[in-house]
Parts: sequence; C-alpha cells; structure tokens
Amino acid sequence: MSILEENIIRLLPTEDKSLDYRATNNSLFTSLDKTCIVIDDDPTGNQTVYDIPLLTNWEIQTLVDEFKKRTPTFFLLTNSRSLSASQSKAIYAQIAQNILAASKLVDRDFTLISRSDSTLRGHFFEIETLQLEVGENDAVTMVIPVMFEGGRVTVNDNHYIQREGGLTPVNETPFSQDHTFGYKHANLKKWIEEKTHGKIKANSIYAISIHDIRTKNLNDLVEDIITIPSGAHCIINALNYYDLDKATCALLQAQSQGKSLIYRTSSSFVPSYIGLKPKGLLKVDDIVDTNNKRGGLTIVGSYVPKSSSQLHKALTHYATDTIVEVDVSKVIGNESRAYLIALLKVIDNKLENGQDVIVFTSRKLVTGKDTGSNINIAKQVSNALVYLVQNLKEKPKYLLAKGGITSNDLALHGLGMKQSKVLGQIEAGIPVWEMGSETKFPKLLYIVFPGNVGDEHTLLKIITKLN
Repeated sequence: MSILEENIIRLLPTEDKSLDYRATNNSLFTSLDKTCIVIDDDPTGNQTVYDIPLLTNWEIQTLVDEFKKRTPTFFLLTNSRSLSASQSKAIYAQIAQNILAASKLVDRDFTLISRSDSTLRGHFFEIETLQLEVGENDAVTMVIPVMFEGGRVTVNDNHYIQREGGLTPVNETPFSQDHTFGYKHANLKKWIEEKTHGKIKANSIYAISIHDIRTKNLNDLVEDIITIPSGAHCIINALNYYDLDKATCALLQAQSQGKSLIYRTSSSFVPSYIGLKPKGLLKVDDIVDTNNKRGGLTIVGSYVPKSSSQLHKALTHYATDTIVEVDVSKVIGNESRAYLIALLKVIDNKLENGQDVIVFTSRKLVTGKDTGSNINIAKQVSNALVYLVQNLKEKPKYLLAKGGITSNDLALHGLGMKQSKVLGQIEAGIPVWEMGSETKFPKLLYIVFPGNVGDEHTLLKIITKLN
C-alpha cells in the first residue's frame, strides 16, 4: 500500500541547506588522497556520474595502471548479478586480492564501494567478501541503497519507491518478487538479517536517521559514526541529495579521522561521496554522429514489468518490418543458430537503409526448476542477443541496450569493450558511454537503460530524441 509522502515529510525537520555539502565533499575526498573503486554488479551504476573510466577487467596490471595515474575514481563492471552465488563470490574475492596487491605495488590507498541495485536485488554477501579479502575486518559497512533519480529513498529505516506523491515499500513492488533475488522486507535492518540468513541480527544494526542528519551539526554526526563498533552495519536514511550530501560529509570526515568504512550502496552515493558537481542532461546534438546515416538500434532484454510497459509505448515509433521479436523458446531450442541468422539479416538490411530497428525478447517469462537453471536460461537469451551484435555488418547510429545484464553482455561480448567512458546521462539515471578504440564500433554511442528506471514513456522519449 502506498503511503502519502506528505504524511512522512510533515513530521520531519526541513533539510539542512546551510552549506554546499557537495563541494565540501569534493575537498574532503581529494584530501583523503585515495582512489575510490566502485565495484558494480551490473553496468548501470554509473547512471549518476560523468567523465569517469569504466573497466571490464581487474587484472593486477590494469589496477596498477589506474593507481599510477592516481585516478580519483573508476568503476569495475562485474555483472555479478547475472552469476550464481559461488561465481560471484569467487570474482569478488579475486577483485579484492588484486586490488590489495596493486595497492601495495604502487603504495596507493583506496576506498571500496560495492554498488548494487536500488530495488535491493543482488548478492548482498559481496560486500563481506571484499571486506574479508582486503583485511578490513574492522570496517563499518555503510548500507545506502538510495537512488533519487529513480525515486528510491530510505526513511525511518524503510526503503521505498517514490512516485506520484506516494511512497511504496519496495517489498510491495514486483522487484521483491524477482525469481533470483526476491525478499520479504522493506525495513533495511530486517532485510539485512534476511539476506545474511540471520548471521547479522536486525537489532544489532545501527542507523542514522533523517531527523539526526537535518538537526545535528557535522561534528555530532561524525562522532555518531566514529562510535559505531568495528565490524558493525549502519543504514543511512535520506530523502534527497541534501540529506545524503550532509551525511556523506560526516562519513568523509570520519574517514579522515581514521574510521574504517566500506560501502554497499546504489548509484546516488557515488557522486555525493566524490563530490561530483551536478551536470545537466546531455544534449543530443553534442553526442550524436550526424555523419552516420545508418539507423539506430534498440535492444530490450529486460523482462521486468516496467521494461515491458516502456517497450509497448516505444513500439509505436517503429514500422512493422523494423520490429524484431526474439522468441525465447526458439533461442533455447536446438535450431537457435539458424533462427538468429535469419533475424540478423533483417536487422542489417534495415540499419543499412537508415531505418531504426528495435529488437526485444518475447515477454512470456520462461523459468527453470531452480535458481541455477533460471540463470542458465537468462544466459542463453543474453548469448543470443550478443550473437546478433557480434555479427552486425553495419555500425548503427547508436545502440541502446535495455536491462542491466543485457547492456553488460552486449558491451563486453558483443562489442568487445575493455574500457569506455561514461559521458553523462541522456535522461535521469540513464548513462551514455563512448565505446573505446578496441571495440567492434569505436566511438559508438552506447546508451545503458536500466530495467527499473523511468516511466512508461521514457524509452520512447529517448528513441525519439536520438532521431
């Protein structure tokens, strides 16, 4: 049941706007002189930043290179949300070990952010794996899943989706019914207990309330953070960037005083932590290659209800013969290669003629008998979409990928991306990348559209804007 937002807000003090906390955070972050490494479980976590490197491998030499350059912030894209628990744990252990080794080789310190989904889907143990492998057993784990660009807020320790003046607890949304990462609780203390199978008890978890953020001075907030016991977990509540930037300012000050902190967050925390100056949406004229007369290509793999409603609206933009539905039952069948070759011919022909094409997976959800088989089916579908991109003859005017797993696999395996740069956002929470020189289509404009962002018109709005 949705709660009227005003019923909560009227009970809270007003935001503290007495200081430009974002600018202060930038100074504090710079003075820490550490590289902030954002380890992202799918490729959408850069949806709030710009001009930051995105890396798809974590070899020691790759990390050494970034440390030597004293890169302030970079992302490692793991796509671990598409992996089994054992695979994810192995990858995060390797990442942590390599970061530690590279740090010692270069004598460069670091801060770790484990970025995950603002609707609470993902492998929560990843943060513990990082903490153990880098030897930060005393670190306090700060849990901050807010993502204001998508209407995800935390108040009174409960996590909500904010829409049309109401706050809906996340456990009452379709996201909580995810067939791999489902959960029962919107209260983050209970959610952490649930996700750790009782290892971490709800009553042992600390929280910094919006009331305290808005009424306490920074010194008192810093003291609150410093006195949290080593190895504990703490939730940060926030309704907007005023709240988050002030709380983050206290976190940075606590770190500068020697408090060991590690972060499990969603996307809004990253710009707040590094003090990134807000930037407006990208202007299409500044990023679209007007010399490319080919059509644009949109690929929708995400199956969440929001993606399906966005797809339905977007289809009105396309001629019937430029709509390509990928039948999942055929993709996981024995004749999948011949089926995909036929689809590819259609796509290439339309792009060459300057027509926009939309490719989407059939909306009927095909599931297996358990989590492992569900992940395997998802992988087969993703591989089919990768095959289509790998074998494109024509460079599209742009490639828009809808869904976290989809956008990751198309970038890494379809285009061969090793490194790219996030240019900014074309709509709130929707990043645009510029593909690196090593990719199939260098400098291709690549739009990463998360499955759970925007309203039903947002996909159509972007496609229309790009043409």
